[in-house]
Amino acid sequence: MKKLGSFFGNLLVSIVSFIVMIVLAILSFYIIMLVVSAGSAFAGIQPSADFLVLSGSLIVVAAIIAGGISPIAFLSNIHYVDQKNKEVGEGNN
Repeated sequence: MKKLGSFFGNLLVSIVSFIVMIVLAILSFYIIMLVVSAGSAFAGIQPSADFLVLSGSLIVVAAIIAGGISPIAFLSNIHYVDQKNKEVGEGNN
C-alpha cells in the first residue's frame, strides 16, 4: 500500500511540474513576443504577425537550447573526469 501511495505522489508531482512548465513556456513566449514587437516598432518595421511569431519562436528555442548546454551542466561532470584522471594517473605509478 505504501508503494501505491508513493506512485500516486510521484505521479501528482510529475503532473504539477508539467503544468508549471507549460505555463512558464507560454508566459515566456508572450514576453518574447512583446520584446520582438517593441524591437520592430523601434526599428520602424511593420512585419506581419507570422514573422513576429516565427522570430519569437526561434528566440524561445534558442533560449531553451542555451539553457540545456550551460557551463553548469559541464561542471557537474568534474568529479567523474577527476576520478577518471586519478585512475589513469595511478596506473602509471
